[in-house]
Amino acid sequence: MKLFNKNIFSVFVFVFSFIIYILTAAPGLMFTDSGELASVCTTLGIAHPTGYPLFSILGYFWTKIPLPLSNIQSLNIFAGFLTALSALVFFHISFLVLNYLSNKNKIKQQPSDIKRKGKSSKFLIFWSKQIDESAIILISTALALAYALARTIWSQATSIEVYSLQLLLMNLIILFLLKPVLEGNQKYFLLSAFLLGLGFANHLTTVLMLPAILYLFFKRPDEKFDFSSERWKEFAILLIPLFIGLSFYIYLPLRAATMPEFNWGGVSRGWDKFIYHVSGKQYQVWMFADMGLWKTNIVRFAEEVPFQLGFVGILFMLYGFYILLKISKELFWFFIFLIFFCLVYTLNYQIHDIDTYFSTAFFSLLIVTGVGLLALAKRSFRLIPAFFVLPLIALAFNYTTNNESDDVIVPEYMKILTNNLEPNALIISSQWDYFCSAFWYMQKVDGYRNDVVLVEKELMRRTWYPKQFALWYPEIAKKSQIEMKLYQEDLELFESDQDYNRERIQQRFVNMFNSFIDQNYGKRPIYLTIDIITTDPDIGKGYEKVPQGFAFRLVKGDSIYPATFNPAKLTRFLKSLNKNEGHLVDGIRNTAAINIANIGRYALYTNRPEEAEKAFRLALSIEPTNEVALDGMRRLGR
Repeated sequence: MKLFNKNIFSVFVFVFSFIIYILTAAPGLMFTDSGELASVCTTLGIAHPTGYPLFSILGYFWTKIPLPLSNIQSLNIFAGFLTALSALVFFHISFLVLNYLSNKNKIKQQPSDIKRKGKSSKFLIFWSKQIDESAIILISTALALAYALARTIWSQATSIEVYSLQLLLMNLIILFLLKPVLEGNQKYFLLSAFLLGLGFANHLTTVLMLPAILYLFFKRPDEKFDFSSERWKEFAILLIPLFIGLSFYIYLPLRAATMPEFNWGGVSRGWDKFIYHVSGKQYQVWMFADMGLWKTNIVRFAEEVPFQLGFVGILFMLYGFYILLKISKELFWFFIFLIFFCLVYTLNYQIHDIDTYFSTAFFSLLIVTGVGLLALAKRSFRLIPAFFVLPLIALAFNYTTNNESDDVIVPEYMKILTNNLEPNALIISSQWDYFCSAFWYMQKVDGYRNDVVLVEKELMRRTWYPKQFALWYPEIAKKSQIEMKLYQEDLELFESDQDYNRERIQQRFVNMFNSFIDQNYGKRPIYLTIDIITTDPDIGKGYEKVPQGFAFRLVKGDSIYPATFNPAKLTRFLKSLNKNEGHLVDGIRNTAAINIANIGRYALYTNRPEEAEKAFRLALSIEPTNEVALDGMRRLGR
């Protein structure tokens, strides 16, 4: 066996990446969709739009592997496994492209003729210099390791998310598209089309790759555009494996009809509900809603590029584009199209985790960086060991950001909140990123606090959730069935794009929540999280809001509940909070500080100045600019 065997090196890339991902994997639940996706995979349910059927099925089978881990820990490792596989495939794409370009010899004249043609011919003479296959293997290894350690790629490997599978599918689609184009083996088009269908069955952003794919299908290297009947017949045949891959969407209505524990969208209710869900219609309000958003996002993209290319890789990337334009205009435009259409969509999409949507562009920039490295290797083989500085720089700059091994912020926050709830509590919240998603996993999968009823306020704006809520908590729904029925009549009109009365639907929305409160007050402790109080003050109107941990208990009259709080319970939460960063971390830090400051304010209101001062000081230690705590300290004369 040859020492420089590309399969051995690709396996090395996978093993190295997977070890790094395991070492930096989150120990449990993370922000936003982590709890919900883990719940869906564990129970074989239906995920939030667009449903992600392929991911849900694969995740379910992964949980059946007898690993000595909890389900959430196992699924976090699953994300690392998929991302490490994508690095392995990236290696083969890099090798394929670089090997093709290295052997692409455009010199057809005699050397004496070439010399008379000036600079262009000098470039061709330089490019005709052959390098050993082992050099291309080493370049591909350095590049694949840089890909694995790129900030955005690495971030998908440490906790459960659908993007880890999308990275693998993106790489596979491109590999088996380039194989027939660059090597001439046409059978790989069938596999690429099938994988494209699977890509759509995981994430609809796969559509952003289509312009580049279609370009390369109809414009092969060193050929003119071919729109002949033969080429169109070839294209039509590829629709068969494409639709076979897409057929995974059948899972959604079939599984939804069995009423799984998590049945987001209730897509078995009808074709309109299925389309509404798989098209992600509820998220379309964030697409191209603010045409000025692209300025913010392009700055964010530009700021992230150095962390994807190992900083100095930017120079090699620019050189790579120059080389591609000289050697293969088809590949140049292929990668340009991948980048352009990725950015056209992503720069005008208003979501907090926008970085992951740049992945196709980052992938392309890394491949082009490899072209620049190849050109340098042709000048001097001795430069190749220096190329491994790219993954080393990426490791150094991205490790702290991507190391989630000690991140317990979300599970600790969730436990602090729920442990301060009295038995049989009913809590209304819309803290999806910090609490609701995580709590549902803990309750429905791990059996944690089964006595608590959680009402997710924002999901009540979707027709499927009131029905799901009634199945989860039938006793609560039955008491408020009249208010729920009236609200759902208007909600159905809203979701179906029919005429509805804005004032009436909002009033019925509030009436339903107030019915939950009124019908259960005195039988269950009732709580709101602070987001409900600040965004919908009519919910729970007429009740006193008494801070109790990270929630507010609703009381009537002059009832006084002590707002004592044990700071010792915050130790793990605060330690993890201080070691991590990001906009979601900032958000939960702000939320925690406000909650604690409100405990201080209530203690001050009930004439307990010492407790008030402790709470204010704790809030300020978390967020020094907290206005409630600063005002409280001024009132205390501190």
